Amino acid sequence: MTEPSLATLAAVMGVHHVQLSYPAHLQAQIERFYGQLLGLPRVAGSPCAPARVLRYMAGSQRLDLVPRTAASHACECQGHLALRVAGLDALHQRLLAHGATALAVVQVYEGMRFYAKDPAGNTLELLQPAVTEISLPWAVWPQGVPVETAEKAVALG
Repeated sequence: MTEPSLATLAAVMGVHHVQLSYPAHLQAQIERFYGQLLGLPRVAGSPCAPARVLRYMAGSQRLDLVPRTAASHACECQGHLALRVAGLDALHQRLLAHGATALAVVQVYEGMRFYAKDPAGNTLELLQPAVTEISLPWAVWPQGVPVETAEKAVALG
């Protein structure tokens, strides 16, 4: 029996979220645009996300909007496309083997991830969700539970 190739061990399963930045002083306008004009439901963030991150659902996909200050403008990961993957380590090895820019794999509250750059310089977050992610109450909030409902759940313990 032959060993599976790296190509069969690693796969992109879909979009996890899209993260965009906005000038911090425009937060009220951003909330109005995405919440009222586009009609996207706002959802609670995770306990690890900064409080000012605005999260909305666009169908089944999450949109994170992060306030940008002069100091945070240089953050490479602020605007990115996050892809949900299987076989994260194999995918990381494949990108490195082909000379792509890929940062180290790290553990985060959602699972394991690394950031990479495409040939045009766009930042990608490659995330393999933890199996336990679906059992945590805050992890299901981004699936469309309104902020108010999630905040009540936290208050009730």
